[in-house]
Amino acid sequence: MYDATMTEWNEATGTTTACKASAPVWSGLTEKQERFALRVSEGMNFSAAYRESYDTSGMSQPSVWREAHRLSRNDKVAMRIAELVAVREEEEHLQSRIRAYRVTAHLEEMMRTAKSESARLRAAELLGKTVGLFIDKTEVKDAREPTIAELEEKLKKRLKSLKPVNPMEGHPKD
Repeated sequence: MYDATMTEWNEATGTTTACKASAPVWSGLTEKQERFALRVSEGMNFSAAYRESYDTSGMSQPSVWREAHRLSRNDKVAMRIAELVAVREEEEHLQSRIRAYRVTAHLEEMMRTAKSESARLRAAELLGKTVGLFIDKTEVKDAREPTIAELEEKLKKRLKSLKPVNPMEGHPKD
């Protein structure tokens, strides 16, 4: 059974108190639905998550697919999956920022304390790159397709630049 600690706001005293919740805050989900949503948010496909959450021993594979799809379309389950995915993405974003901070702090330390001048310069260079001081510039060519009018104009110019061939003289032999 789901058992979580949550807080309640007491208007009279202006305080919060801890209490046990018998149903999740997102309520209305069964334990199996919650397990399914967790597995999907962890990256499992619907069928695998369904097999881990429900007894599928007597079900054919198409039945598992159908039931997993049906469950994923349930409004409450879909909302819970979206919520869990958003939380996971936020955690990953925070972890990324923490790593960036650690790398930057380490580079700053290396820039100050490295034994060799080349190591200090390399740390300064990498630190500069991490904060965007050095930007590699690349030439971007126009990737759009020419219009028919542009192609016709280009063809007319090419034709004008060609020398006319006298039909009586013929073409040079190869």
